[in-house]
Amino acid sequence: LNMVLVYLITKDAAEAREIGRTLIQERLANSANVIPSIHTLRWSGKEVINTTETILLVKTKSLLYSRIEKRVTELKGDHKPNIFSMPITQINHSYLDVLRQGVIQV
Repeated sequence: LNMVLVYLITKDAAEAREIGRTLIQERLANSANVIPSIHTLRWSGKEVINTTETILLVKTKSLLYSRIEKRVTELKGDHKPNIFSMPITQINHSYLDVLRQGVIQV
């Protein structure tokens, strides 16, 4: 399939929308979902803390991940963005065609 879902933590929904729009306009991604407030539990040195985060989910080709990470670093001005990708292992073939058509050829 060679498609991935890129998971990115952003400071707020406005930043997520801006990054998502840029990645789509530059055809590095086909689409993006903004999850404006997700409850998060995480380890912080000595204890579990409760917080909220904004998540941007980006659908793209796996070969574009490094370009997306570089672009996100530029857009956020953060040299250590909280970003990773997950492989898409199963997908409806019609939807796969839509996702592939929306991004640049690599």
